[in-house]
Amino acid sequence: MLPEPVPTDPIRLDYALTHDDLRDGVAAQQRRGWVRWLVPILAVAVLAAVGEGLVSAEVWELPTDAAAIVVGLGLVLAAIIGGIAVLLARLALAATYHWQAHLLARGNPWLSKPIQAAVTDTGIHLRSAAVDATIAWSHHPFYIETDRAFVLLASKGLAATSVVLPKRGLAEADLSPLRAMLATHVRERP
Repeated sequence: MLPEPVPTDPIRLDYALTHDDLRDGVAAQQRRGWVRWLVPILAVAVLAAVGEGLVSAEVWELPTDAAAIVVGLGLVLAAIIGGIAVLLARLALAATYHWQAHLLARGNPWLSKPIQAAVTDTGIHLRSAAVDATIAWSHHPFYIETDRAFVLLASKGLAATSVVLPKRGLAEADLSPLRAMLATHVRERP
């Protein structure tokens, strides 16, 4: 028989979700580690394919000595184009997250009302003027910590429901009890 966890005092949070909190939730939910490498890799692959096509079609006739210089310049150009592509992709993602947070706030006006949360060994109890709900840990088995919040996720998927717990909502400045509670009951999503 497994020992029962020793009950601890609830960790209390008082907050009203802001647009930034919702944007953090959306961004954390859709964050993927491999995405930041995708654009530069694709840019290098496209430039390499174009360069190889031009050389093999004899559009460019290169002496052997110049091939190394052209390859070096091609890599520099690919790095610059990749950097610009990454910057544009990040700007597009930021605009998308901003828009999604706006839609969430507009479609759920109760989210901006004051919320009291109690995080316990059994789950999270949320109470506001419009909602009184208890969420079991099993319903949100993953979390991501951002600069401003802890975002609990129902799955690893892109459309997973999420619960945003802003760090500023904690009565105490110490985040370690909440981190320990999350580490005990849910897994941090990579």
